[in-house]
Amino acid sequence: METTARYPCWVALTALTVSLFVGVGARAQDTGQGRVEQASVEDRAKAAEAYDEGTAAYLAQDYDLAAHWFERAYRLVPTSAALLQAVRAYHKAGESIRAANLALELRNSYPNDERARAASDAVIESVKAENVLVDVRCDEQCTIEVDGTVLRHPVFFTTPDVEHSIKAAFASGETSTFVKGSPGDSEDLTLRAPVPPPPPPIPRSAFFSSLGATVALGAVTVWSGIDANKGVSAYESAARSASSPGINDGDSPTPAEQAQALLEDGQSAERRTNILIGVTAAMAATTAVLGVFTNWKGESRERASKRVEPSIGVTKRGGAVALKGRF
Repeated sequence: METTARYPCWVALTALTVSLFVGVGARAQDTGQGRVEQASVEDRAKAAEAYDEGTAAYLAQDYDLAAHWFERAYRLVPTSAALLQAVRAYHKAGESIRAANLALELRNSYPNDERARAASDAVIESVKAENVLVDVRCDEQCTIEVDGTVLRHPVFFTTPDVEHSIKAAFASGETSTFVKGSPGDSEDLTLRAPVPPPPPPIPRSAFFSSLGATVALGAVTVWSGIDANKGVSAYESAARSASSPGINDGDSPTPAEQAQALLEDGQSAERRTNILIGVTAAMAATTAVLGVFTNWKGESRERASKRVEPSIGVTKRGGAVALKGRF
């Protein structure tokens, strides 16, 4: 008797599972077969196990548990069959809004699956008149959170006559708002990514550091100039005697060779001095800009406040100083 009583149950369970997976294979093109194939073998095994658990719970009329397992199967390996069963289980469990929200996701994710669309439309229509339909659009990629719960789909139902917190998390920060509607209302929301905060004010230490570096470079430049000029008289003297054969025993340089060596040393010192002059001038310009725009008194850095901000850069062709601000 016990074996006879359990036999039909397991036959029905097996038949339902096989028919559902056959349906999935027949509608491979409409149900995102590509995403299934991309799933790992381990995830597909876990999804199949979760689907079996959900089917068993559904046949036992434990719809809350069945919905949990079907939804887990869908999260592991997205298929319309798993999501459709989750919608049906939540609907039978009396969780109409949850069922309708998954139905919205099902209808949007598998628009060519007629069976899934028909079931989704029926569940959506059953709750539409008594709840508020919210459609959230983000100007950038975002994650939507409603009353502290993260949603996978931007279109969803909420309960009427209650203020709900809607938050969108962007790469640059979060934007939040509230929505409250009457039964049957539809609300369209557009959430924009927050503007990145303004750069921090230029500290006084930056100005004084730049001033110290400018003074040090100036001192080195002055030394280099003096050193370069110091060798001019020696070079001129060697140049005047360059035509003289002098006394050369083979080991000492000739006057011409001495003049050439002094010329090369002078040119090297001149190049060094010119480079130092350019670097010192750029550093002095930086110090001047910092001196003008340093936040000496801790002025307001709010977005609405008037401000000018310097930007200094160096390229292959030289340096550049740019100013941007709000007036």
